[in-house]
Amino acid sequence: MPDTPQFSEAKRTLLEKYLRGDLPRTLTTTGAVTQRAQESPEPLSHTGSRTPVMAIQSGGSKRPFFFLHVHWQGGAFYCFTLAHDLGSDQPFYMLEPYSFDGLLVPPTLEAMAAAYIEALRAVQPEGPYLLGGFCGGGLLAYEIAQQLRAEGQAVDLLVLLDPWAGPIQLIRLVGSCVRRIGNLIRLGPAKQLDWFLRLRYVYQVLRRSQDEDTRYVDRLIRRWLDENPQRYLLIPTAEALRQDWMGIFSWMVSDYVPHQYPGKVTYFWASEKPGSRRMWWGEVAETEDEEVYVIPGKHMTLVTEHIHDLTEQLRVCLSKAQAAVSS
Repeated sequence: MPDTPQFSEAKRTLLEKYLRGDLPRTLTTTGAVTQRAQESPEPLSHTGSRTPVMAIQSGGSKRPFFFLHVHWQGGAFYCFTLAHDLGSDQPFYMLEPYSFDGLLVPPTLEAMAAAYIEALRAVQPEGPYLLGGFCGGGLLAYEIAQQLRAEGQAVDLLVLLDPWAGPIQLIRLVGSCVRRIGNLIRLGPAKQLDWFLRLRYVYQVLRRSQDEDTRYVDRLIRRWLDENPQRYLLIPTAEALRQDWMGIFSWMVSDYVPHQYPGKVTYFWASEKPGSRRMWWGEVAETEDEEVYVIPGKHMTLVTEHIHDLTEQLRVCLSKAQAAVSS
């Protein structure tokens, strides 16, 4: 299927960000991944809205599908493959990562979701809505759907692709302890966040974590320290640690108490996903309100090597949701 003008423009915009260094050097355009060395990554930087929406594919007669990737570490170019495989008649909008630039204290997860709602309603003012999210974007999509329904807006599809749970109990425990102790010794919210990021850094060093996310953040921190020379420090400065987007997001999530979703949730799990399927809102089991699909692969290969398997099933889910309204 050839690119539409809108599809090509979206590719050009993301490619410009990539060449400027605003995106990691990981491109996914046809389901295969091309990785390049990323020796000098740039910190996230957005202008204008903190929740920009990118039209990956704006043409088509169907209702738009709004998708959250949540952060750039893993690369978002697989969204082009998703949009392409879903067909030229399916509008596809990506809600870009929230920009924390210039914020001493990040918003609550609920406030972040509300900002995303304002952005997506600028594209589609009224429901029913079709929402999806990958990894941490699934958690945000869940809260966005909650708020839309509370506003009287219908959500016909909420699909979560291998949603991020992280070490739920540990994140909540550490976040709660930092807030309680911080309040006792009169540390403000910004200082509390800094201490949370320090503890996260030490935890990752002790665990010797070496996944894509931690390697990316390590490069950002080294880049910041090179540009802001300091005497030798055992732990990077607070300013350097704030290059860790996922760390700030984890701080927000540690204080998030989700409510039970009143509608249907569709889960796509990677077949090689380790551990339980316990999310922030509880255990996931296939029921009338929880539909489960298992896609081959691991967390990241779900949207790279096996993206066509994923898109085939996602297309079915979207078609059912669209048909339910038109019938």
